[in-house]
Amino acid sequence: MIHYILQIIGFQLLFLLVYEVFLKKETFFTWNRVYLLLTPLVSLVLPLLKIPVLQQSIPENYKIALPEVLTGVPLEETVLDGGQLAEVTITGTGSVNLYTILTNIWYVGVLMGVLFFVYKLYKIWNLSKVGTSRKIDGIRVITLPNSTTAFSFFNTMYLGADLSETQRKSIVMHEAVHIKERHSIDLLFFELLRIVFWFNPLVYI
Repeated sequence: MIHYILQIIGFQLLFLLVYEVFLKKETFFTWNRVYLLLTPLVSLVLPLLKIPVLQQSIPENYKIALPEVLTGVPLEETVLDGGQLAEVTITGTGSVNLYTILTNIWYVGVLMGVLFFVYKLYKIWNLSKVGTSRKIDGIRVITLPNSTTAFSFFNTMYLGADLSETQRKSIVMHEAVHIKERHSIDLLFFELLRIVFWFNPLVYI
């Protein structure tokens, strides 16, 4: 499992570097969006693919089974010993193994991520209660008192009452595009990634 996770992070780093170098400054926004949405999923699948060319290029002597070492399960591996192949058995003796500890830490992180996500949804719901609501071109606009906040979530736009008229016009046009393109779905997708892969710094980038 750890080997798989390391490969995921490696592929995600590669995809991000490609985006930073070749795509970030391009104006093909739809294609950039597709790229940023698909590459995290592709990075989950690529480590599972068995590519014969890559497998044949790695000598058997150098293949390491990390999960077996961490869990303490007996591991039999063929190694080169003075020019001869020898069987070596590695066993773990600890009653609580590292793999179990890391798994429990992951569960705690996921739980905290879920709670934080629910809290953010609650804050958005609470804003809809304290503001005044109206319809503009089929979009629900909630005006928030004593605020310069500006964002949208699905078909609802939140605008602070303290925004100037010039700011308001520009923000309404900008947020209307987000609503039309359903960018809130993108945000939920990345929130899910952050919950599951909270330990991976690349998902925050």
